[in-house]
Amino acid sequence: MKTFTATFFFLLISIFIFSQTKHNIRFMLDGHLRESIVVVPGHTPPSDGYPLVMMLHGTSGDGEKFYNISGWKELGEQENFVTVFPSSLKWCFTDEGIEKYNSRWVNGNLTENPCSGPPQDYVDDVKFLKFLVQKIKDSILINPKKVFVSGFSNGCAMVHKLANEAGDVFAAAAGTSGGLTQSDSSRPVNRIPLWHVVGNLDDRFYNPPRTEVPYGRDTILAYLKSYFVRVLACQGLTENFTFSETPINHTYSFAESMGQEQSQPFIFTLVKGMTHQYPNGDNFPISAPVLFWNFFNQVTSAIHLTGTANKPDWKIYPNPASSELYISYPSIKSVRGYSLIFSDISGKVLFYKDNITYPNFTIPVHSITPGLYCLRIIDEDVSVVKKVQIIFNGL
Repeated sequence: MKTFTATFFFLLISIFIFSQTKHNIRFMLDGHLRESIVVVPGHTPPSDGYPLVMMLHGTSGDGEKFYNISGWKELGEQENFVTVFPSSLKWCFTDEGIEKYNSRWVNGNLTENPCSGPPQDYVDDVKFLKFLVQKIKDSILINPKKVFVSGFSNGCAMVHKLANEAGDVFAAAAGTSGGLTQSDSSRPVNRIPLWHVVGNLDDRFYNPPRTEVPYGRDTILAYLKSYFVRVLACQGLTENFTFSETPINHTYSFAESMGQEQSQPFIFTLVKGMTHQYPNGDNFPISAPVLFWNFFNQVTSAIHLTGTANKPDWKIYPNPASSELYISYPSIKSVRGYSLIFSDISGKVLFYKDNITYPNFTIPVHSITPGLYCLRIIDEDVSVVKKVQIIFNGL
């Protein structure tokens, strides 16, 4: 059987903070030591598992910095979801003509601005972040349909990259500042909803003699035209939008599909008076975690991810089982497949598998201690659990 310690073989230390548990982890991947902070709330998981929110730092930052300042861990305890704060590696890059060596996610911000000398052997940070999510799923009861990502600056550029390349893992994405780069503008296999927030005083979005980003009604669309063309094409959307405003922001919502594309919405918000920052409610009068958490909940609840009204047509046999447990699910609803979570009655995950696209599946249970367990199936609009009894061989 898997346990938290066995699966998280790279676990260094667990620190209790109030009722939360902070896990500082390190592990080797592709020859590099990778680090992350995982924070588990002090409440029992929801019946369909904890939601998970990953926060990506900007250039020169790390997971510890945004663990401390972003506001996500506090909201995670309040709303009962897991928060994750990974750290990037350090690289050489050119910034305004000056070569620098610092932490930066491997996306177009880095690869389009190389230093002189031989090419660097870049890692695949998409692979790292997907691997990290999977390892957490293997150890903690996570709702695979409610895994989200947010980011700041270079971390926000990474959010755009993940929206294009990791829609099989993340259900929605949102961030502030850094945008989609040209080299990361790929056509997604699985599109996800995306929200991008920028301050009109963000100096990464204007050049002298300008002192701010234009804040007129639709002038931002022309000012950042190349960016909008890229992101709308990736999202499968037309240039038509709806406009809304408050005293401090202008929001442009794009939701019209381009042709027969299976599109996902894109929202862009320009905030008046905000500089290059990730607002947390203290450093600016809005809280990105609160805004984005509400957004994540809205886009997932719209498709009833955890509803139980429509029970899936699935069978589990034999029950009791001694060596193998067979699952038959002929009515797969989602093109992304369904998920199976096998756990003990305390919620500890013993087996997890997502994106199953075939109707029959087998779980070996011969080495599992006899007793009562739970098997949950999660599909597009259902989340249903059944009790399973495991007995000794021959009984």
